Amino acid sequence: MCGIVGAYGRVDEETLSSMLEWIEHRGPDDEGRYIDRDAGVMLGARRLAIVDLEGGSQPKWNEDETVGVVFNGEIYNHDELRASLRRDGHRFESQSDTEVLVHLWEEYGDRMVDHLEGMFAFSIWDATSQTIFLARDRMGIKPLYFGRTDVGYVWGSELPALLIGGVNRSIDPAAVFNHFSLEYAPGAQTLLRDVRKVKPGHTVEIGPDGVRDREYWSFLDVETGSAATSFADAADRLSTLLERSVEQRLMADVPVGAFLSGGLDSSAIVGIASNLRDEPLDTYSVAFSDERFDESAEARLVADHFGTNHHEVHVDLSSMDVFDDMIRHLGEPTGHLQMLPLFLLSQRAREDVKVALAGEGADELFAGYSRYQQAPQYKRKVDFLPGFTHDVAGAVATVAPVGSKHLRYYSWLKDNTELVLHNTCGFMPFRPEPDDFLTTGETTETSGLRSSVSQVTSRVEDPTPEQHISAFETSQTLPNFHLFKADHTSMAQSLELRVPFLSADIVEFAHSLPIEYKATDQDVKRVLKRAVGDLLPREILEREKMGMRPPVEDWFRGDHDAIERWFDRGRLERTPYVDADRAAGLRDRHRRGEESVGRTLWLILTYVAWYHTFIDEKTAIV
Repeated sequence: MCGIVGAYGRVDEETLSSMLEWIEHRGPDDEGRYIDRDAGVMLGARRLAIVDLEGGSQPKWNEDETVGVVFNGEIYNHDELRASLRRDGHRFESQSDTEVLVHLWEEYGDRMVDHLEGMFAFSIWDATSQTIFLARDRMGIKPLYFGRTDVGYVWGSELPALLIGGVNRSIDPAAVFNHFSLEYAPGAQTLLRDVRKVKPGHTVEIGPDGVRDREYWSFLDVETGSAATSFADAADRLSTLLERSVEQRLMADVPVGAFLSGGLDSSAIVGIASNLRDEPLDTYSVAFSDERFDESAEARLVADHFGTNHHEVHVDLSSMDVFDDMIRHLGEPTGHLQMLPLFLLSQRAREDVKVALAGEGADELFAGYSRYQQAPQYKRKVDFLPGFTHDVAGAVATVAPVGSKHLRYYSWLKDNTELVLHNTCGFMPFRPEPDDFLTTGETTETSGLRSSVSQVTSRVEDPTPEQHISAFETSQTLPNFHLFKADHTSMAQSLELRVPFLSADIVEFAHSLPIEYKATDQDVKRVLKRAVGDLLPREILEREKMGMRPPVEDWFRGDHDAIERWFDRGRLERTPYVDADRAAGLRDRHRRGEESVGRTLWLILTYVAWYHTFIDEKTAIV
């Protein structure tokens, strides 16, 4: 596990040093760099040593040093790949998974990614073809950004490293609109005009002929509902796949622990991992003083059940003391309310372990949120009405003195694209819309948001709305929201987080299941519950989903220096596309109890703090 950076078209050792210094937290154990002045190429890596502690330094090269790689992640099948490559005549100097990549490139070129099992983001320099090859894993577990500068391209594991590398700092208003709609920017989009993400399951080649983006994998190519298996057989198959995935992710030459919320997903991972190990697992959970948000008792129940060494981190308003440090490490604003608790949880876990397992992804794959029940129920209730009535409701909603939000919600039930657009993650139907406090002038059409949704829904043949919601959340919300959170909060503390639910075979299998195996009006995540039913305590299987989130509604009615400092009127006025009067008004009405908009205020707070930490020429730290 590492952080990587690089440049094509620019050689400046001081810049490379600064880029590497920025990502030191991603790899405090070692640093490696390569500069080719004639070719105008720089590569750099900071290493967090997990596998082959002595032989895993980077960059890694092929035999004649014409192909080099810097790599962030873990390749779980590297032993099998190494054995196969040796049979084909390749020579190795280490047991590291990194070295496998250069020989795969020699053997298969850009099709090398088809052979990889794991989480990864890497860049390969091929001196013969004068080409940079960037690749990101199938689900987007590890981040990778690239951007154009005045003299070429830069790339890296974190956006601030690209700022150091010279990308333009201009904000993209379309991305701002999307960020405040979905709580993240979808697809390749970032808040900066000239910076893009390498999308999950994609590669990007940069060379003399320009830039070429290619999709090499998508679970959307699997037909929904195509699994020809009984419910019981599907549960057995999932159980087998999960055990294999957890076993792979226990691979390490350093201590491994697990995050434990007390919910179904993390409890299942802890249970499987505990059964695969001889020694007790170290587990870590968050405790809130407000019992409405606290799951620590359930986490302790699971820990006691499996005999883990359990640790708790207590989070309250005073935890906002680390807010500025968290923003600095994230490098981007976020609407994810779990960011702060997970930042602190990772900090505590890193005292004992270098690797932790987590339950990310199960809700998206197996329809675990209440909207997988509610949205289809609402849609079925109005399916008998003529289609034009949805358009009428949307038009009336713009002028109706009362009930406008309910009319607007009805208009969104028109079809699956509309339903997905307005019912996933942060874009909730009954919270302030971006136009209430932004001045971007963008819409879902002009920002590309509607197009992002339709690009996914058009690839899902199953007519059920639940499958469309699941497809969008798995392809967009998961990598850009949940996995961003998981990676950046853990790597801020030099902790590698692994996510067993997101092996490609589990993702494809989940997408192939009929929706009734996943959710009905009475239950969600049915097949997962059946798969781990004999493993977990009954209380965990039957409890309602809670979700680890701090009580931000209360926090924004209280006082803390971090909140007051970033909601300062002057800062609001100097933040692009924020209407200072409306944003301040939202905060005032929330404090008086006239509205409950804590989640929106968190979005504004992190955006303002990010802008003035990284972008504002008067205050930027990079």
